[in-house]
Amino acid sequence: MHHLRAFLSIILAACLAACSNTPGPPALDTVKQGHPGLWKVTGTKPEQQGTAYMFGTIHLLPKDVQWHSPALEAAITESDRLIIEVLGLEDTKAAAKIFSKLAISTDQPSVDTRIAPSLRDELDGLMRKIAIPAMALNRMETWAVALSLASAQTNNLGLSSGEGVEKKLSAQFRQSKKPIQGLETIAQQLGYFDQLPEAQQRQMLASVVKESGETKESFEELFNAWISGDTDKIVELSDGGILDDPQLRETLLTARNRDWANQLEKQLQGAGTSFVAVGAAHLAGSDAVQTMLEKRGFKVEKIQ
Repeated sequence: MHHLRAFLSIILAACLAACSNTPGPPALDTVKQGHPGLWKVTGTKPEQQGTAYMFGTIHLLPKDVQWHSPALEAAITESDRLIIEVLGLEDTKAAAKIFSKLAISTDQPSVDTRIAPSLRDELDGLMRKIAIPAMALNRMETWAVALSLASAQTNNLGLSSGEGVEKKLSAQFRQSKKPIQGLETIAQQLGYFDQLPEAQQRQMLASVVKESGETKESFEELFNAWISGDTDKIVELSDGGILDDPQLRETLLTARNRDWANQLEKQLQGAGTSFVAVGAAHLAGSDAVQTMLEKRGFKVEKIQ
C-alpha cells in the first residue's frame, strides 16, 4: 500500500516546522545500521570527463543511526562538491516565509469542506493532535494543509530534519571546505505542489487523513528499506496511491528527475567528481535519475 507520508519523507526536502500536542515520541522499531543505495555514474564519451556518486537519502532520521560505510566515505573523500536537492533549509525563518507566501490564500473554504464527509471525524481527531489552529489551516491552500498535517504527524515520532542525511553531509563537506550546490530552490520545490489542480491537492489531503493511524509503521517500513538499500521496497512503498494519477506522478517525480538528469549531464561534461544526495524515491524505479542518465549513454554502477 502506498503511504503518502513515506513518499514525502523521501521526496520532499523542504521539511515544515509543524508542532504537535503529543507528550512524547514512541520508540521506533528501526534498524540501527546499514548501507543505503549508492551508485557511480561515469561518461563513456571523451567529452564526458566528470564522475557523479549518487546517494539516496531520507530527509528525516531517528537518532543514533549508523548509515556511513567505507564505500560511502571513500566516495565523499573523492568528491569535489556536494549537490543536494535544496539549499538554504537551515534558515528556517526564510523557509517559513516562502512557505507562507505560497500557502496562505484568502477566501479558502474551511478544511472540513475540502474532504469527503466520511473522513471528517478522522480529520477532526488529527487536528486535535497538532498545535496548528483550525483558523490557520483554513487559510491555507489544500496542498499546504496536507503537508502541514503530514509534517506534524512525523514530528510526533520525534523525528527532525536536524538529524537528516543532507544536514550531516553538508556539515562534512563544509568542514572539508568543499562547495555545496542545490538542484532546486525552496520556492521551486514547494511550487510543484502549489501548481497542482485543486482535485489533486484534495487527493493528497485525503491520503494524509486516511493514513493518519499508520504514521509509525509507515515510517519504520520506509526507513528500514532505505537503510538496507532495498530499492525494490522503496519503489513498492512510493508507487501507487497518489502516484497512480499521471499528472501527480509527472509533476512530483518524473519531471523533477528529468530536470535533475539534465543538470547532472551538464555537470558530467566537465572535470571533477560530484557527490549527489537526493531523496531515495528519485533513485528508484524506471523513472530514476541514474536510469535516465544511463539511457543517455552514461555508465552506471551500483556500489552498495
